[in-house]
Amino acid sequence: MTPASTAPDQRPLFQPRVAVAAVFGTTVEWYDFALYGTAAALVFNKVYFPDSDPLVATVLAFGTFAIGFLARPLGGAYFGEKGDTKGRKGVLVTTLLLMGLATTAIGLLPTYGQIGVAAPVLLTLFRFVQGFAAGGEKTGALIILFENAPPKWRGLLTSLPAIGTGTGTLLSTGAFALVTGLLPQEAFLTWGWRIPFLFSAVLTLFGLWVRRSLDETAEFKQEQARAALDTEPAPTAIGARIRSSRFVDAWRRYPKQMLIVICAGAGENAGYYIFGTFSVAYAEDKGLPTAVLLTGISIAAAVKLITVPAFGALSDRVGRRPVSVFGALVLLASAYPFFQLLDGGKPWVIWMALLVTLGIGQSAILGSQPAFFAELFDTKVRFSAVGVANNVGTVLTGGLAPLLATSLLLWFDHSVTGVVVFIALMSGLTAVTVLLAKETRHREPTEGSASRARPMETV
Repeated sequence: MTPASTAPDQRPLFQPRVAVAAVFGTTVEWYDFALYGTAAALVFNKVYFPDSDPLVATVLAFGTFAIGFLARPLGGAYFGEKGDTKGRKGVLVTTLLLMGLATTAIGLLPTYGQIGVAAPVLLTLFRFVQGFAAGGEKTGALIILFENAPPKWRGLLTSLPAIGTGTGTLLSTGAFALVTGLLPQEAFLTWGWRIPFLFSAVLTLFGLWVRRSLDETAEFKQEQARAALDTEPAPTAIGARIRSSRFVDAWRRYPKQMLIVICAGAGENAGYYIFGTFSVAYAEDKGLPTAVLLTGISIAAAVKLITVPAFGALSDRVGRRPVSVFGALVLLASAYPFFQLLDGGKPWVIWMALLVTLGIGQSAILGSQPAFFAELFDTKVRFSAVGVANNVGTVLTGGLAPLLATSLLLWFDHSVTGVVVFIALMSGLTAVTVLLAKETRHREPTEGSASRARPMETV
């Protein structure tokens, strides 16, 4: 007999330490991951690609930035399979360790002037490892919170890893703002930029200690018990193993849901990396003070610590769809005015523009979609399905965004027109996708054989 899903009244009481471990670990991982984006705009184009035109060097630097996103679906598939078969906790520990090692290695990496072409090659390799680890991290934190949360709190609790991403961004941007403000330009480019990367080692060790306290979720334990009753031998041939993987199973049973997850985050992904990363390179190209922009990004990241869970809680009351669509429309309406306000150069105006785009528009999508995505799939494939589909969407609509935006800036002769059109298209894609999906707020994810018989029932 297939075990039933954990009923709401049988679900163990939510333990705050689960939230602490998930959020702090995600904070550390996103400190590392976001650190690279800022460094790509301010440092790597000078110390690892020094012989190119400044804007072309920035394109090359953002190219290595994009490599990390290309690795994320691979990490999502690998860690998703491990998370669905071996357990959620092991994945969360492994991804944190990998990210910390890669980030510390970047902080120790010699420059192009010291070891030549090996420097950008190694930089790209370490960025790939960062992306591979990130492919399993945020999904793992989301899943472990979702499977521990009472149904009426799912939106709020699954939005908490986004607090970690916001806190990580705040710490990384703040670290760069601190070293750029305290050090002369020459000292910063010579050794100062390495300090934030090396600090990752301290954060990683503490994060690993925090995550040791995590337990496996009741839903995963039930799925393990169900799988233990399956007497069919595991396939040994590579082709058969791939066909029986959770990733392939998710695509076979939930094709429509997978496409929804890929497309629904387009506005949030593009908005974050355009307004929060590319805007720094845009400011440098226009001769605007980047310190003002970095401060504004830090302020917006701090505000997101409140707005993201607030929108997650709101999605528990009014539904995932209306909150997500609202965020997409805010980003759509803000795209052109944002760059006009940025060109004006007034600090408080720039900060307000960042608060609207990142603190409201992006936060509404970010707070409402984690529970929405997890509610589309059953326990057996949830980690793999969300991990792969969400990371594929992030690559297509977010990871390539700074590279594409910088290229569009060159193509349109330093005009921001192409970038505005790109943001509008991505925000529109989110709005249309979510409007075409069905609300999941009151729906219990189907489990076991029932879900296999009716895979399209959740959308």
